[in-house]
Amino acid sequence: MIKKHEKALLKTSKYFETALSVIILILVLLGMLDLLRTIYEAYIVNFETPVQYEQLNSFLAQGLLLVIGVELVVMLSLHIPGVLIEVLLCAIARKLILLPKTSSMVDLFLGVLSIGLIFGIRKYLLSTDEKRWSLSKLYSFKHVEIETSRIENDTKNVVNM
Repeated sequence: MIKKHEKALLKTSKYFETALSVIILILVLLGMLDLLRTIYEAYIVNFETPVQYEQLNSFLAQGLLLVIGVELVVMLSLHIPGVLIEVLLCAIARKLILLPKTSSMVDLFLGVLSIGLIFGIRKYLLSTDEKRWSLSKLYSFKHVEIETSRIENDTKNVVNM
């Protein structure tokens, strides 16, 4: 049975997670505005300059980091193992895409191996209910309302025990 002070700690931690999620979303919004500003300055104002590899790599790095920030907010708010695995996959894929030219094949091999391990974990260690959850399903609002209410009910049942 969960004691009264443990319930208070759980509620407080939930409020902190929500506050951190809001802060991360604000940072992502500011990062998007900064990325748009830099793209505007680089390609619209100075349209005669050719695209350089380092500049494109920098834009990709910033954009993919913003995507990971949004997925992190989803992970913080839902606590679903399938979403956690997708965030890990996205972070590792970002690292692989943005490998510097000077990196060795060992780095690339380790990244591909880790992605393979994560797919293995998803296939063999997650239950079928956990496998159903993915970010693409969460973003299509057809199933979200039903499943979200089920998760909220499960969470309330755990807290009320």
